[in-house]
Amino acid sequence: MRALLALFLVIPGLALAQSGPAIRMIVPFAPGGASDVTARIVAPPLSAALGRTIVVENRPGAGGMLGAEAMARAAPDGNTIGISNTSPHGIVPLAAANPPYDSDRDFTHMAMVAETPTVLLVPAASPYRTLADFLAAAKTRSQGLSFASTGVGSLQHLQGEMLGSLTGARLVHVPYRGTGPALQDLIGGTVDSLLTPLAGTTGAITGGQARALAVSSTDAFAPLPGVPTYASLGFPALSATSWTGVSGPRGMDPAFVARVNAAMARIVAEPDTVQRLEAAGLYPPARALTAAEFQAVVADFARIWAPVVKAAGVQQN
Repeated sequence: MRALLALFLVIPGLALAQSGPAIRMIVPFAPGGASDVTARIVAPPLSAALGRTIVVENRPGAGGMLGAEAMARAAPDGNTIGISNTSPHGIVPLAAANPPYDSDRDFTHMAMVAETPTVLLVPAASPYRTLADFLAAAKTRSQGLSFASTGVGSLQHLQGEMLGSLTGARLVHVPYRGTGPALQDLIGGTVDSLLTPLAGTTGAITGGQARALAVSSTDAFAPLPGVPTYASLGFPALSATSWTGVSGPRGMDPAFVARVNAAMARIVAEPDTVQRLEAAGLYPPARALTAAEFQAVVADFARIWAPVVKAAGVQQN
């Protein structure tokens, strides 16, 4: 019965009535990626903590900016929140000529949920078994090799551009609207590789549909035994993780923000939630962050990556 209740709480159109209007949780990517997985895991317990139905709504497009913009433009009444992450709330707006929002100023960032490293994946049938094999082919093939990402200006897009720049490999970017559709095309052989958050891809890796060549964690990553880090391969600049959190429009009631922050701190500390997150490749922070601390994480991330975006000449149309 609990599993059935949780299912209804996160499927649009099937939400069960609770006290107060339903809360819309916007996910700025297609189903199947890190943001969507995060929402599906945390929405039911957050709904129980707040005593209100939460309906997950996927709004993909423009590297996550469409969904983020919808969140920013919502009334700050607690009826609309969303999943924030490094792409639409960190890097992607930096690559846009006229970004529709300011990632720090136009949002209330309430709680960090988890972090996940980037993985470089190739199809299981790919001839490239190591990063060296992959880069050698990208240098010698006239067309280079393609790499998919969750969108123009995403952290993974920048990591791909940086990898090509550091090694002289010809890596051709293919942007997608989320990890889910990109992973499907990788498995189907439409693209040569995929740079993506680990979250949402663990099943394909453990199921033998995709092979991980490198991971962006700073140190050896226990959930991916035998997969080298970029740092160990001589590319420490590629060491960076994607974060996901719960945010809302600017000007939300501080009392509501405090409730969400406290609830999320409890939720991501529960063994069942930790197990589900880690099974999906998502790892809660070592300690719960206050809302102010999470707000600072968002601002700092954009500040750190702004010069990289400029140097790479990345532009979001």
